[in-house]
Amino acid sequence: MGVHTLPLEPVVNILVNLSARSAVRKQFNLALLMGDIGTVDFGSARIKTYSGTIEMLSDGFTVTDRLYKAAALLFGQGKKPIKVAIGKAEKTSGKNIEDPVKTLQACREENGEWYVGVYCGDMTDEQILACAEYTESVKPATIFAYTTKDPKIVSADDGGIFKKVKAKNYRRTFGQYSTKHADAVVAIIGWAMGAMTGTIGSAYTLAYKTEVGVETENASSAFSSQKVDVIKGNNGNVFINRGSYYDIFEEGTMADGTWFDELIFLDKFQNDMQLGLMDLLYQNNKIAQTESGMTRLKNEVKVVCDDMNRVGFIDSGVWKASSILNLNYGDTLPNGYLIQSEPIDEQSQADRDARKAPPIYVSLKLAGAIHHVTVHVDVNR
Repeated sequence: MGVHTLPLEPVVNILVNLSARSAVRKQFNLALLMGDIGTVDFGSARIKTYSGTIEMLSDGFTVTDRLYKAAALLFGQGKKPIKVAIGKAEKTSGKNIEDPVKTLQACREENGEWYVGVYCGDMTDEQILACAEYTESVKPATIFAYTTKDPKIVSADDGGIFKKVKAKNYRRTFGQYSTKHADAVVAIIGWAMGAMTGTIGSAYTLAYKTEVGVETENASSAFSSQKVDVIKGNNGNVFINRGSYYDIFEEGTMADGTWFDELIFLDKFQNDMQLGLMDLLYQNNKIAQTESGMTRLKNEVKVVCDDMNRVGFIDSGVWKASSILNLNYGDTLPNGYLIQSEPIDEQSQADRDARKAPPIYVSLKLAGAIHHVTVHVDVNR
């Protein structure tokens, strides 16, 4: 925390399709809640981390503070994180506070461990877009999440901020429509952070989860399927009731249509591989520029791939993309991955003189998730 460092990319550069930027962190289970901290004293720090709401109260927050309420919502989910980071929005004059994107930038620069940032305060469309633009390119990899109650969201003729961020094709912005809770998105983010346990079979999807502490949009008044379709058509998210018994979150998409779970696990995959390879280079006298040395590099990659298989993010399946070296369309990946590299003997002299390894190609078969089921029943009397 607070240490200014340089990226690992010049040494170990990981290029992952679907994942926008590299990240370097140990965990992917910490959310940042940003906003006005009132009279609480953070000193010169922008961020403080708490293990629960009792600690926040001891530090000077009150039960009526918006950030306290958001943290209580975060910790109140069926799967709850072990910590939360609180980010301070600086006051500019009187009761006025700085623009949200400035808070986001300052918090990202001070602390690289948090993964999802939520601004707990009223935001204009322009402010949301500014945060989304910043988040798209910042390192370590980050997600920005927000809640909106703007009625334009459910208008087929408008679409509001959901349509605007979709048009920008932002992969790292996640929005929820809610007229029931000002910071409703914190609930599903809390569930997601709590689910990042790294245990066997812990991979997940956000679809159809319950947001404890948030009312569904149709809890007390009608909310049409057409409105839900407009929201989802613009890659937004909403908490609704279906069939009387099921209060469910639909459906877990980023602004560009990427699934939240795919993004976070690909970010983790990229992060862990980068750290693993960097540690290998750092802890050894040298890695020989030979096939034996390449095997050591690929074995480190295998450790990360096996972990992704263990949690259930990748699994056995048929490769249905373009051919890569010895992997062809229609081939089966028994464990959900294949690691290949170009022969060291075919490396150019310039790359050898520069002490570069030949490119390593990792092909992943995602386990995916079933969100929709159709059953055909034929009856004969």
